[in-house]
Amino acid sequence: MSFPRYPAYEDSGVAWLGKVPAHWKVTPLKSEVSLRSGGTPSKANLDYWDGEIPWASSKDIKVEALTDTEDHITHRAVDDGAAELVPTGSVLIVVRGMILAHTFPVAITAVPTAINQDLKALSPSYRLAADFLAWLLRGSSRETLGRIDEAGHGTKVLRIEAWTSMPLPIPPLIEQSAITAFLNRETAKIDALVAEQRRLMDLLKEKRQAVISHAVTKGLNPDAPMKPSGVEWIGDVPAHWEVNALKRVAEVRTGIAKGKDNSNRATIVVPYLRVANVQDGFLDLDVVSTIEIPATDLDRYSLRPGDVLMNEGGDFDKLGRGHVWDGQIEPCITQNHVFAVRPRFIASVWLNALTGSDYAQYYFMTRSKQSTNLASISSTNLMELPVLLPPDGEQREILAFVSEQRRRFDALSYQASRAIELLLERRTALISAAVTGQIDVRNFTASSAA
Repeated sequence: MSFPRYPAYEDSGVAWLGKVPAHWKVTPLKSEVSLRSGGTPSKANLDYWDGEIPWASSKDIKVEALTDTEDHITHRAVDDGAAELVPTGSVLIVVRGMILAHTFPVAITAVPTAINQDLKALSPSYRLAADFLAWLLRGSSRETLGRIDEAGHGTKVLRIEAWTSMPLPIPPLIEQSAITAFLNRETAKIDALVAEQRRLMDLLKEKRQAVISHAVTKGLNPDAPMKPSGVEWIGDVPAHWEVNALKRVAEVRTGIAKGKDNSNRATIVVPYLRVANVQDGFLDLDVVSTIEIPATDLDRYSLRPGDVLMNEGGDFDKLGRGHVWDGQIEPCITQNHVFAVRPRFIASVWLNALTGSDYAQYYFMTRSKQSTNLASISSTNLMELPVLLPPDGEQREILAFVSEQRRRFDALSYQASRAIELLLERRTALISAAVTGQIDVRNFTASSAA
């Protein structure tokens, strides 16, 4: 879809803006807004927390209209001056945090809200509508990110004086209203399409997991005679398959704990893998930490090619996830939150396929220690995992099928992911074009889009 341009443009005198509609103003942001800072009420005063008033931090600025927050404070905190409320219609921005390395979050408050010190609240002048200001800041986010600095401890920070000196284009209020209505409508359409693609990716992930799990627990022959597995949640398995506890076919090796006293011992520094390195179906080795250990412990903890790495715990989605170690780093060990399962009478790739299946994940969850959003499984429980063992030839056939199914589903997921990228790119470009006057949307209505 193409949009008309304005009849007349003038050079803004600003390199990143270029030409803007001739009747628009270009003025520094600080001339059009006032800023308010936030803070954190004392955590030691329990009377200040878990009340009814939203208290926003950077983690909440993931939506464009902020109606609620993860944390809340009490009216007592406000009455005592430990926090201030910013009114409905305030534009919130993140001014400190690592998210500023790549994204400039902007939200507008739908209810009176308190904010912490990592945010600022902007109140526009009479010449600027709050809704338009929010779109304007989103549309100029690339220029804003170019003004991000780095604090002494590495955190990204927006230097307010430099940022508020940024010249921005300001159309008449009636045009601000038209641009806001246009962007509300058109970005909602794009967001709906993005949501559809994300739902598709979720469905593909579920279907992929179901197909793989069925293959590794029931085999590929639907007419094969079946027998009870002896495990309630697995049900029947092909009659010629064996079922053994993991401890009978593999050795579960634990990793090394940090913080041990190595004084008076000869030590060496070696790479070691953390939970973050062990992903679901692959290893992320971009950042590998090192640890100092006694030289005599190296053989005990060293990984060997063919070890199946599995996470002891963490977030629920990290429990038991893993991949086969191929000896990419030599030597290398694991921390105590990553198991190295060393096969003895089972193929590494088959064991890895089993531990990633639904039945194994169910086992891990039902045998794990759980707290809010966290879970962990002990080596003792892991060793009791029921392991299904088809004949070697059948294992290879199933693994080939599984590999092909993964490729098929991954290709479909990639297409959906690419569609999301293109839609988001279009969304960003549309916002930027509208708020900088590169397109004229004054006469663009819902009916004209049909």
